[in-house]
Amino acid sequence: MRLISPPRSVKLNLLNLIITATISLIEHRKVPLLLWYSIKRASAYIIVLSSYSAYGKYTPQNQWLEEELPKVNRRETPWLIVLMHSPWYNSYDYHYMEGETMRVMYESWFVKYKVDVVFAGHVHAYERSERISNIAYNILNGRCVPVRDLTAPVYITIGDGGNIEGLATNMTYPQPEYSAYREASFGHAIFDIKNRTHAYYGWHRNQDGYAVEADTMWFYNRYWHPVDDSTNPDS
Repeated sequence: MRLISPPRSVKLNLLNLIITATISLIEHRKVPLLLWYSIKRASAYIIVLSSYSAYGKYTPQNQWLEEELPKVNRRETPWLIVLMHSPWYNSYDYHYMEGETMRVMYESWFVKYKVDVVFAGHVHAYERSERISNIAYNILNGRCVPVRDLTAPVYITIGDGGNIEGLATNMTYPQPEYSAYREASFGHAIFDIKNRTHAYYGWHRNQDGYAVEADTMWFYNRYWHPVDDSTNPDS
């Protein structure tokens, strides 16, 4: 099997990513603005979903995503990233489980197509999960809890860029096993893609006025290098 040459390094600032994704859609596609779409940025294929549009079976968004995921060519765009507003995994009291019905609809697809990372906002704080899934449930086995799953994405809530309401400070206790890191602070993050197999992620706490890299992780690509990249391997 012949491999393409390693893609160039690219840093994805998450706020700029959302802005440029929207501008790209308006300028280049010349179509009415949709609330779900995809763009390519260097070696990343980015899918944007709408938490507040219908997403059930037979809806336009559902049909679009079902057709979109198989189109992703991981030779051309090794990294598969999803953006949405409401987080699926959230251990804060604020907006707790608001993304649950969407998770039930789409999580198995994210695992099947080896999504690397999912970014969400909504909760005005920060949280990063382990690689987990909750797709094993059926009426016979009764299992309905998130479990470690190396084929699943990491879920990151990064709704801490600034707002008039202030931070979300109330968390659920004890901290769930799936939650690798959480902090009620303002901040920003950079997802720095090095090549097809490795990306460096850093969340910078800005709460105290200093650019402190408070949470970091080396991501290993789920398609090209699906090894354990957990920051808490024994959890």
